[in-house]
Amino acid sequence: MYIETKRLILRDLIEQDTEALFEMKNDEQVMKHPFFQGDVSIDFIKIMLAFFQSVKDKGLIIDDQHPERGNLFAICLKYSGDVIGVISVHPSKISYEVHMGWYMKSLYTKMGYASEAGAAASDYLLEALSLEYITASVALDNPASFRTAQKSGFRLFEKGAGDYYHDNVCNVEDFNVVGESFTKKQNEIGSCGYHFRKFKKNSKTKSQFYDDTVDEGRFS
Repeated sequence: MYIETKRLILRDLIEQDTEALFEMKNDEQVMKHPFFQGDVSIDFIKIMLAFFQSVKDKGLIIDDQHPERGNLFAICLKYSGDVIGVISVHPSKISYEVHMGWYMKSLYTKMGYASEAGAAASDYLLEALSLEYITASVALDNPASFRTAQKSGFRLFEKGAGDYYHDNVCNVEDFNVVGESFTKKQNEIGSCGYHFRKFKKNSKTKSQFYDDTVDEGRFS
């Protein structure tokens, strides 16, 4: 990926971004909704950057052998080259949708950088991955990201649990087991989140959102 906007450059991550990514991972703002889960070391980040480089070398955005790892791209200030955030992209193994997200250092929030990057990256990914639409999910306690999604061209699709429940493997034939599994997962993740979609320009999909289809009766 290489995109220039008015104030930013979005590009592939490189080995020299290790320190910037480690610093960002421990940023107070980013830690609220981290792109790497758990206590991540410098060595782990180096391994992930090497993986992302291998994906780029294949000419891919998402690795065909390890799609669950997704990808990250740097958000840089055009005038200085400083890395101020990242764009994430990963496919859902359940819904077969592609999700994207954005993470900004605290110092660079409330300046419109996230939505500027989000709009450009989502437009690029829609074309590069030949998608009808791309999705974004926002936690209930993250109003700033909610606004970023809207300003990036996304539209609220639904409020729900998303793929969280499906990550919990259980015997889906047993009613009691399913109920216990869902309750356990709900307690782990807290509440649900907001889910957005952004369709490509000139999309031929007629029913993109729930209110796009008019119910004219039983035999309509």
